[in-house]
Amino acid sequence: MKMLEKYHNGNATISIYEDGTRIIETEGEYEKPDLEFPVSMDFKITNWCNMNCRMCHEKSNPEGKHGDIMNLQFVNSLTKGTEMAIGGGKVTSHPDLKPFLQKLKKQGVIPSITVHQNEFIDNVNLINELIEENLIYGLGISYLKPFDLMWKEVAKNDNAVVHLIAGIHGKDVFDYLSQFGCKILILGYKNWGRGADLLQNEKVAKDIQDKIDWLKRDLPKYLDKFKCVSFDNLAIKQLDVKNMLTNEEWQEFYQGDDGTMTMYIDGVNEQFAMTSTSPERYDLKSDIKDMFKVIKEGVINNETQN
Repeated sequence: MKMLEKYHNGNATISIYEDGTRIIETEGEYEKPDLEFPVSMDFKITNWCNMNCRMCHEKSNPEGKHGDIMNLQFVNSLTKGTEMAIGGGKVTSHPDLKPFLQKLKKQGVIPSITVHQNEFIDNVNLINELIEENLIYGLGISYLKPFDLMWKEVAKNDNAVVHLIAGIHGKDVFDYLSQFGCKILILGYKNWGRGADLLQNEKVAKDIQDKIDWLKRDLPKYLDKFKCVSFDNLAIKQLDVKNMLTNEEWQEFYQGDDGTMTMYIDGVNEQFAMTSTSPERYDLKSDIKDMFKVIKEGVINNETQN
């Protein structure tokens, strides 16, 4: 497995491998990482989208604006090896997507993009171009519907991950995708944006909760049916993933609480926050270390208050 980058960050050494594996090591075996800047960040580059997904927590729409991503000063402060998960909105709609990725490549930043399944189909030539030119190292595809030929090809790519949402995708979807052996990322259901609006309908809210409860109960049956199963922190909480693992497995695989390793940046409104659903937003600063310090202090304050 080829290593893409190895660098120091605070009291930790971060190793990034070609297949997306990230290993975080500290000097002491049980010493917690104390980082100067995030190992990865979610970065929204546009709020334009014509997909109208019913659970979209960003409320992206055809009136949404693109971020001025070529002129955001914090980007120049990013350290080689930093991972950036680029999302939207409809990522491929941004006119500066490729120039921005070329800029990141020169800096040694390791980007990935997340696209809707229909967006992938409509822009497959562009996406393949980005992969071939090593402008992206990860590709997330939000599942919409069966398409055998497509999912067979996706499963062959070690850097492609199918995104599934707890509460939205049920047994039929997990059973269908398991036949291809894809890598999947399970995202928690976000009670935010249109996701919050959906929960106002009692019948829909019950269906969402029923699907979450089902997945929480049956998840262990699927762990060996995919090439890799990963989770965001919200899904870990909603599905009680920690109790499915031994303490040794948890220590090995868990990548840290929100705001201790990662952060969220809204390139459209030029703000940053702990996560994409955090109500506390701050205006962008010119240095990523200064922004991450704000996020870490917020985490510490929350822990003290609780």
